[in-house]
Amino acid sequence: MALNLYGYRESTAVSLPDFAAAVASGTAGTLAAGAITSGTAWARTTVRTLMRRGTAAEQDNVIAALDDQESTPEELAERVLPFLHAHLDVFPEAITEFKALTVTGPTVYNQRNTGDGVFIGGDNHGGLTINHGGPTA
Repeated sequence: MALNLYGYRESTAVSLPDFAAAVASGTAGTLAAGAITSGTAWARTTVRTLMRRGTAAEQDNVIAALDDQESTPEELAERVLPFLHAHLDVFPEAITEFKALTVTGPTVYNQRNTGDGVFIGGDNHGGLTINHGGPTA
């Protein structure tokens, strides 16, 4: 069997539609997690930037699908995935931007504080989200 330019057998190469579907899936997960951890304002800003090639109605559909704090990230990702697939079908040039969000994603830090301080019981158990340049809570 012949090898392609990258040294892979031709039958193992990933086609663009398969790659776009994988990127859309990763983006859906990142958007869902970000909507839950960073809130609706983050989701709105991110969706408007990410899907700027689409219509306002298409963007609104994704934002509305993400606006449910009672849902799990998996449920939210499942809701937005069809919208992202449709967007990438029409605008395949957006794949790189979707992939960039998937790779970087929202930044979440966890911390554990011990010792003296203003912490209840001298210790703080829980998460800390630092959202530089993002919306304030």
